Amino acid sequence: MMNKRKKIGLIILSIIVVIGIAGFAGIYYMGKITKEALDQQVNVDIDMNKVKDGTYVGSSDGGLVKVEVEVEVKDHTITNITLLKHDNGKGKPAEVMLDDMIKKNTDQVDEVSGATTSSKTIRNAVNVALQQGLQE
Repeated sequence: MMNKRKKIGLIILSIIVVIGIAGFAGIYYMGKITKEALDQQVNVDIDMNKVKDGTYVGSSDGGLVKVEVEVEVKDHTITNITLLKHDNGKGKPAEVMLDDMIKKNTDQVDEVSGATTSSKTIRNAVNVALQQGLQE
């Protein structure tokens, strides 16, 4: 018969293994949700010369990241982007993209390393907003 110390050790080891398996399953599931959501995002090429003046709201769902923005356009130039919502894990650093978008007058700016899902979702929300202002 096992002594008490060995039993406790086996119980602790079993708990660690179960937690580890559950953790890996959770990470896999979250990654799957994120990938499916990012695959649903549609960005179109935006020619700012065809975007009329106005204020446009766009939102995007990146699975675990949700973004809503308000984009102001004047004389075919992005004058302001207000982040209305950014539900994220560690994606807050991606918010600097908004300043780059204003400076470069485009939604096509570099992603922020370490905040890829937020970067893609922010970019998509701005793209969705700008699509509303496209003139035919």
